[in-house]
Amino acid sequence: MKDVFISYASEDRPLAQQLAASLEQSGVSVWWDRQIQVGSEWDKTIEGELASAKCVVVLWTAHAKDSRWVRAEAREALNTEKIVPVMLETNAIPLAFTGIQALCFLGWEGAAGSKEFDLLLSVIRAKLKGKPIELPEASSTKPSLLGKLVALVGVKAGVGGVLAILLIGSSLVRVDPDISVHVETTRMAFNVASDLDDTRLTDALAFETLTVENIGKLVSSPDRLLVADPADYDMESDSYPPKAWLDIPVNGRTVQFDVGSSGMASEITIEPTDHQEAGAGQLDGIVLTDETFVTMQVSNENAVTLALRKNEGRQRVVVSRVHAVQFIQIGLQAPPELSIPFRQDQELTYHIIFEKRPGTIELFGQDETLALVMKEKDTTSKKPISRSVLPIQSIDFSWQDPGTGERKPPQGFAGTVDYMSPHGMPSVPIRMNAYLTLDDLDHFDVTSISIDPIRHKLVVDLMGKAGHVKTGTANNPKDLRPTLFDHIRYSPLFEPVRKLLGF
Repeated sequence: MKDVFISYASEDRPLAQQLAASLEQSGVSVWWDRQIQVGSEWDKTIEGELASAKCVVVLWTAHAKDSRWVRAEAREALNTEKIVPVMLETNAIPLAFTGIQALCFLGWEGAAGSKEFDLLLSVIRAKLKGKPIELPEASSTKPSLLGKLVALVGVKAGVGGVLAILLIGSSLVRVDPDISVHVETTRMAFNVASDLDDTRLTDALAFETLTVENIGKLVSSPDRLLVADPADYDMESDSYPPKAWLDIPVNGRTVQFDVGSSGMASEITIEPTDHQEAGAGQLDGIVLTDETFVTMQVSNENAVTLALRKNEGRQRVVVSRVHAVQFIQIGLQAPPELSIPFRQDQELTYHIIFEKRPGTIELFGQDETLALVMKEKDTTSKKPISRSVLPIQSIDFSWQDPGTGERKPPQGFAGTVDYMSPHGMPSVPIRMNAYLTLDDLDHFDVTSISIDPIRHKLVVDLMGKAGHVKTGTANNPKDLRPTLFDHIRYSPLFEPVRKLLGF
């Protein structure tokens, strides 16, 4: 039995090997999957070592973020309060784990003798002893009110006292502007306006793979249902041989898989079968209801991740135009009448086949939160996600660094804020890697969302009245709401004064 279990993606094996050696040299016993003995059952071995370890170090990289195995191991470690997340690349932590405080070691290669290793070692030793862990917090600064006044007023010396006082006073009064926003981003989060009738977030989208996390049940009525024997999985070809598939009689009836009692975090991945050239199906669209909070991001592989949270009620997702797909499930159980001959507390792969005509698969969230990861087959052209008008209350183009708690902009984020009111006010370009937040919105709409497959970004357009608009950096924020002085300044009636002041 080892003290520390290292969870990592296979592409990051050199880093995991270096870290394991460094920890062993420091007197910490470590297990990682290169220690699996020949002839052993690899999945049972991993489950046993994961259960017996006192601490699980998860190495989050872009490869680990896309690894089903790393996410499953991280969820199990989180459920048992053993997890020590280490973020090695920017935006490498999946949405389901961004609320957990993590060590931020960008670019670290696992070597001993560094400040990163010393901090990680102290956290591991505290974890092994059951002591509380405190990580350093981020610092922030506040803008100077005097500096803001000087920048806003800009009144020349010599202006009459009364006019100067009026202008200075008007520069202190903020007003809510009507704005139009165009941005390119890899991540955004927004909440839907209250008193909202059902509104569609996505148009119907064909996808190559669809992963649904925190799922409660799956319902379908296939013509055929097959399940694979996990013992026959071929590691070299990364697939099941034909002999592994067992035909389960369903006779066209509805089959419902429900979340089990094993305590495993539930997840389903739908993807096409080897013999099916068509896509896995079509996501009919996600319908949002009152007070839904949405987080959306896109990866370098143009995979779109959506996290949906509600105050109450479960989300529902419909996949149509299904011919033949396989779905890989974790944490769900088949109904007893199917008599599945394999353990239900493990990952199982099924085939759903519709022979007569295309069918549907309905997916329901387990509780108020549901996360989807969707990758499209065709990523060569700009793809619209939504053209509908979606009213929102707030939107945030930033993310919280789990290592420091600091709000940061998505990588490569940029855009423009145009003012429809006050008229004549110049546009404000959002500098690369600055953040943008909008709050207290009134009659504010997301008018379109699409994917730019070349830049691997979401292209978003918004429009409406904003109560708060802020941009800049954490140490240099800037309020983009105009003042009453701006309304006067850009009014045609202010032309004589503008000439006098030289504006």
